[in-house]
Amino acid sequence: MDWDDSILTLKGVGPKRGTALEEHQIKSVGNLVNFYPKRYIDRNVSGSLDDGTESKAITIKALVCGYGRLQRIRGNLSIFSIPLLCEEVKITAVFFNQPYLKGVLKDNQEYYFYGKTEKNGEKFKIMNPQFAPANNAGRFFELTPVYSKIPGIPNDAIRKMLVQIFSGHLEIEDGLPESIRKNYQLPTMASALEAIHFPKTKAAVFNGKERLKFNEALKINMGILSNAGESKFSNISINTFEGMKALIGNLPYELTQSQKSVIDDILEDFKNGHVMNRLVQGDVGSGKTVIAVISACLMAQNGYQTAYMAPTEILAQQHGRSFNTLLKNSGVSVEIITGSLKTKERREILERVANGETSVVIGTHALIQDSVDYYNLGLVITDEQHRFGVKQRGRLSLKGNQPHTMVMSATPIPRTLALILYGDLSVSYIDELPKGRKPIKTYCYDDASLHKIFSFLESEMKKNRQVFVICPFIEASEEMSEVKDIESVYSVIAKRFDENYNIGFLHSRLGNDEKEEIIKAFNQGEIQLLVATSIIEVGIDVPNVSAIAILSAERFGLSQLHQLRGRVGRGEHQSFCFLVTNSKSPETLARMEVIVKNRSGKKIADEDYRLRGPGDYFGFKQHGLPDFGVLNPMDDMALIQKTRELAETLFNSTDKEVMAYREKVLKTFFKEVEEISLN
Repeated sequence: MDWDDSILTLKGVGPKRGTALEEHQIKSVGNLVNFYPKRYIDRNVSGSLDDGTESKAITIKALVCGYGRLQRIRGNLSIFSIPLLCEEVKITAVFFNQPYLKGVLKDNQEYYFYGKTEKNGEKFKIMNPQFAPANNAGRFFELTPVYSKIPGIPNDAIRKMLVQIFSGHLEIEDGLPESIRKNYQLPTMASALEAIHFPKTKAAVFNGKERLKFNEALKINMGILSNAGESKFSNISINTFEGMKALIGNLPYELTQSQKSVIDDILEDFKNGHVMNRLVQGDVGSGKTVIAVISACLMAQNGYQTAYMAPTEILAQQHGRSFNTLLKNSGVSVEIITGSLKTKERREILERVANGETSVVIGTHALIQDSVDYYNLGLVITDEQHRFGVKQRGRLSLKGNQPHTMVMSATPIPRTLALILYGDLSVSYIDELPKGRKPIKTYCYDDASLHKIFSFLESEMKKNRQVFVICPFIEASEEMSEVKDIESVYSVIAKRFDENYNIGFLHSRLGNDEKEEIIKAFNQGEIQLLVATSIIEVGIDVPNVSAIAILSAERFGLSQLHQLRGRVGRGEHQSFCFLVTNSKSPETLARMEVIVKNRSGKKIADEDYRLRGPGDYFGFKQHGLPDFGVLNPMDDMALIQKTRELAETLFNSTDKEVMAYREKVLKTFFKEVEEISLN
């Protein structure tokens, strides 16, 4: 049996099952072998009846002492209960929709039962247990793999298919040079995969997983390093610095030491003769935009253009205003290109960009369209990189002759993930807020406190300050009536405040002109209270905003809540954030507590990752990277770093076996990346 054989070659897999498997990307024998168990059942967990709980299953040895009782509820629903005796304690085994068991469990015979127990007074029940005769337990005490449910595939079908595969002399190529495998004390791929699917001991499963994690971490690191390639020499010559120094000297505030450090990093990149590839990561409100402005000014005064790509029109317009304000006396011209431009206006701007009259071009995806030609592009800046795909960033860079690249992000990403997501970039961190900024006071309440929160917002508006109210939905949902929506909340707020204050609302369904008008009015202080969706997560920078209330806060991720909170606290006033949720879920309340207690985006990102698990964190597919399988970047950071060092060694090796392995791994990596881009 071969790795690439169709899944349809297996017995019991007809067209119907084949289609069900294919919908879960299982098309070949190899795909199924790489479909790993999500957990294992270990029935060796024995204990007394008091040890079992509704969340913990145990194994007990018990004597059947009766013939049981079958109850028909309705239709095909039934409950079968049978009395047991365990260590002189009476207990009832309860089974749902398994009426055939009435003739299976024999009176006066001992069995092992594995399940969760319940206690009501002095009476015990073991719910829907698995069982085996005590005198013939067989495989009952072996570790049992549990696979994710695939609709249309019976629970035991996956195991039966895998039995066929592994008993059919499947050829499993190892690939990893034996010297490396022995050096890192790793099992062969064949023994690792067999241990994963047919485990004999916990130790064997652990060792098998370690081998799979090693392969995965090494593959991703090698793929990233191949993308980075060799450092390219730059044809961009930066010799004039006076204009940049004048701009910094005329800023309305003093740069923080952290900002100065980032500027030093960028200047060093410009001077070393190589193409810059740098990530500038800083918390919300840390002052990344001024770094971009200073860099663009330096480029312009040396004869080069800068293209700044933002993920939304709102953010592009916001940056356009910031650039124009900070560069107004520098002689540097700024243009904004978005999809909503009128044809004539767009044509005129494109002409100015093409002939070099425009030094800084700010826009959305419109910047990478074929119709946009640059005169002398020297610097490409992409903002909120996690919202762009790798290919989009690359397409913008191709608009010039190897321009410098700067990626800017306020989205807090754990350092463990930054190593993977931005492994081909040098990283600079802005880890302090501008002087005079006060920490935002954050609280969590339920809906019963809304009237108090609204009263507080009114007190802020009486001080001539502005406020936000955020809702997850635009309109009410019948399925989730408890989730707040803009239409309902705006109606309530308008009745309460409309006579004394200007109230506005903002969401994605409004036309571009209407959105622009509302944002402009809010920026100029004409709107005091703005009811909005998460559309304001990036792109609104109004120092006069002092409070934000986020309703149905449980509907947002932690990093998103942190970004929303970052819309306030940008001025000299004390600012406030109110998280409002009616959820009583311990998990939800724990998430809210993370925001209340933490101000650092990095700490919040670490907690968010810990609570949510890897999944497709920040859209690995958007980054052009394969999803994780068994590798968990938060827990396996040491392994990621270890395999990064190994990957660098492999890239420099001239050993034929190593070179062949390197080629094979990269072929697999780029095949997966290509499949992602096609999907």
